[in-house]
Amino acid sequence: MELFIHLGTNLEYFDLLNSGNLLSKGKDDRELAGFFMQNFPGELAETISPQYEVNFMAIREIKKRFGQDYFNKISGIYYGSDNCEFLVPMRKEIEKAVEKFVEFNKNFPPHKIRTFTFVTPYVGDKMMERLEESLAFLNDLKIKNSIEVVVNDYGVLSLINRKFPNLKIIFGRLIHKILKTPLVDTFGYEAHPAGELIKNKSEQEKQKLRDQIVKWQMRFYNSAEVSLEIYRKFLEKYKIERITLDYMEKRGDLFDNDRFNNFSVDLYYPWALVFTGRLCDTSAIENPSKGFYATDEVCPRTCNRYDIFYKIKTVGYHMIQRGNSGYRSELNLDFLKEDFVKNEKNRLVFAPFITV
Repeated sequence: MELFIHLGTNLEYFDLLNSGNLLSKGKDDRELAGFFMQNFPGELAETISPQYEVNFMAIREIKKRFGQDYFNKISGIYYGSDNCEFLVPMRKEIEKAVEKFVEFNKNFPPHKIRTFTFVTPYVGDKMMERLEESLAFLNDLKIKNSIEVVVNDYGVLSLINRKFPNLKIIFGRLIHKILKTPLVDTFGYEAHPAGELIKNKSEQEKQKLRDQIVKWQMRFYNSAEVSLEIYRKFLEKYKIERITLDYMEKRGDLFDNDRFNNFSVDLYYPWALVFTGRLCDTSAIENPSKGFYATDEVCPRTCNRYDIFYKIKTVGYHMIQRGNSGYRSELNLDFLKEDFVKNEKNRLVFAPFITV
């Protein structure tokens, strides 16, 4: 399983990567923790964001699961956000990102040719024009590995298929879906059959029925859309060979190579996307008249500077809203099956910060 780093549209993240602070070049855990506390870009929160704790713990968990030198074998960079069209980089931003990618390769010579992957969101007509300019630049770029594009919008899929044949498509986590329910993911699933189902049944028979229902439900809960033959045929039609999943704890049966046939898997870690939409809690922080909408011609991207984390008690995870999307932390990598990890086509896509 190869390691890729996912950076948001804020180019400050690239600077941190190029400075070496995100790599485990002999750094101990205390030094890495100190780095996060001192260098989180643009952080204006009065209290410490839960991202600090999650990022620190995720690095420790990755080292424990994959080895202490795993961060010295970064195979590529994912750049961009998958949840907001106002975060689509303009051409000059994507050009700068590629420059910083080249700089990263010079500063930290790769163990293999690295891949640049552009992550795109769902997009309306207006922002599609901006995205098309960025895609055109990447399509004409002369680079050793093919440029990849993570697609989360069927309109973007059609655009690339029609105009940009040099770009390699990955199906993103917004259009390749898995079930997510915080209550089930946290506390498990219980069944309480009633009525005719348990009429004249002994306690032993009722318990057997409960166990069977839970088994059925969890089997469905550990499924993914690529398991469907009609879905796989659609992907094959567009020559798509790679799909995306959020890493979710307690989903051991989901991370099974047989479930995905010949499709490679990108596994996003440690922030699972819980919800996304048009409303944006952070759009009005600096200008309350805007309400929940990004109404500017060009959004000021206040989400690059603010977290919203909820004052609710959660057990074993954090919930954070960043921009128009909510995320849940998922840290424990023990649920990954060994054959899934050993599959060299699969990727662990690590986001040091929530990717906005």
